[in-house]
Amino acid sequence: MKIGILLCGDVPPELLSEFGNYTDCLISKLSLERSDEINVWDVYQQHQLPEDVFECDAYIIGGSPSGVNDGLEWVKSLIQFVRKAFITKRKLFGICFGHQVIHHALGGEVRRAEQGWGLGAYPVQLERELGDLKSGQTMSLIAIHQDQVIKLGKNFEVLAGSKFCPNYITCFKNQVLTVQGHPEFSRLFFNALLMLRTDQFSKEVIEKSIVRGEDTVEYSAIFNRFVHQFLFH
Repeated sequence: MKIGILLCGDVPPELLSEFGNYTDCLISKLSLERSDEINVWDVYQQHQLPEDVFECDAYIIGGSPSGVNDGLEWVKSLIQFVRKAFITKRKLFGICFGHQVIHHALGGEVRRAEQGWGLGAYPVQLERELGDLKSGQTMSLIAIHQDQVIKLGKNFEVLAGSKFCPNYITCFKNQVLTVQGHPEFSRLFFNALLMLRTDQFSKEVIEKSIVRGEDTVEYSAIFNRFVHQFLFH
């Protein structure tokens, strides 16, 4: 199994020494070290993309400070690549921005959410069993997003959602898996990231959004095991 990581953002420089970069985070949390090969493309800064979609069996598209509707050239190129990867039956796993760009590329719609920021660990309900997570169970993952998928890509299925974020976890058969949250974020990393956003969020919002409980950490670990199984089987 060859894994491709399409970088659309990275860990802020102030947090690199403590938490490592985003690629390190994905490899660790998703147990990617068992893959035959891991390739990384810097999509957002160097406009890199695989020359041949068959270079990898599965592609992971992570988070980004940019949005799918920002009109950026690298986003437009990524959208085209997602379509090629989908048509050629490459596996795709999208996180936050990655979740949104996959749906945008495959017939869905992404828009700034009227209900405001999804910040911190808010609950969603599972529509079906995901590994050790049971249908009907409520779970929470760390999230930080202002946009949401308001229309699914063609023939996608909702696996988990809520009134606040109806299309939180989605899939297309066993080929594509997407999640609006950040199961790859640790609680300590997210809280440190929030503290860097004092120019963006008020003290009250930051205090309310800090993740304190261990439940979210446990849910992330369970979900990441499910993602690992999805990628390698």
